[in-house]
Amino acid sequence: MQRLSLAIPLMCLASLVHAQTPRALPDNREPILVSKAERNLVLAEMREFLHGLHNIHYSLARKDMKGVSIMAKPMGPLLERLPGSLKEKLPEGFTELAIAQNEAFQSLARLAENGSDVAPALEQTAEILTYCSGCHDTYRFDVPLAPKPRR
Repeated sequence: MQRLSLAIPLMCLASLVHAQTPRALPDNREPILVSKAERNLVLAEMREFLHGLHNIHYSLARKDMKGVSIMAKPMGPLLERLPGSLKEKLPEGFTELAIAQNEAFQSLARLAENGSDVAPALEQTAEILTYCSGCHDTYRFDVPLAPKPRR
């Protein structure tokens, strides 16, 4: 408990120093130009993935493989849920990551259904997160600014 009481103020101090350090890092990710509604849809999907992965991790911690399977199955088919107009805007690399992520979720569901131990399921979950971070490192969704009206 003593270490924790010292660690919290130190973490707060580190966060304060980090927040006050100016950083102008370039964003070299590939922009995907979408409408505001499309961007909001993609962000909602990302939050769904985050919540689903949280539930999968929680199920793994409890060794509840049925819970893992129930959560993993519907999470994979992202591309099937997106409207065609948005799918047309997605670069090939993004689509390939989405397909690989879907396959990884389905593989996790199969592992869980077949009574796998937690370790292989954790490894599969790590693979899923590799696709998540790969996509976030490579792409960003931008809404083009509306042109200013002429006077």
